[in-house]
Amino acid sequence: MRVRIVSFAVLVALIVVVGACRPAAPPPPPPELTPMVQGTLNQVMRGILFPNSNIVFDAQDRDPGAPPDANDPAASAHPFAGTYGGWEAVENAAMAMYEASNIITLPGRTCQNGKPVPLNDATYQKGVLALREASLATYQAAKDKKQDAMLDISDKLTQACATCHDVYRDKIVNGQPAGLDARCTP
Repeated sequence: MRVRIVSFAVLVALIVVVGACRPAAPPPPPPELTPMVQGTLNQVMRGILFPNSNIVFDAQDRDPGAPPDANDPAASAHPFAGTYGGWEAVENAAMAMYEASNIITLPGRTCQNGKPVPLNDATYQKGVLALREASLATYQAAKDKKQDAMLDISDKLTQACATCHDVYRDKIVNGQPAGLDARCTP
């Protein structure tokens, strides 16, 4: 009889414990991360595209895989000489330019003069697509360590940039530079 009482008491205790152990509510979902625009198009160009395109342009004349010149006092500061230097620096520059092509298409970004970036203009879209193509070509050439391809790639990159710069940045009106107020206006 005593065994039955102990067994019954254990069973009741188990039922109470199991009943009290409800599954925890699932954690709330993390907040949705939405893209946020902060800088102007000019700031993105100068902060991301300009320095990274210069790495690509430099690879035309300077072999990223070559050891740094010991007689050059500035060699240690060169992008090809750092921890992520050499051809990896060119690969990273290519990816930064590609990703920047996404950043410059985010709605809400303005130009330096406060006008909205002309996202829906065909010329702007053509320039962004050309930037993406040049970036991917750069990436592949860097992965393959093909310095001889960098001249052609640099030309493609220059043309991609000129697609927009000629229309939106360096506009000439009546033989004169149109100035800052005309930027981002086709």
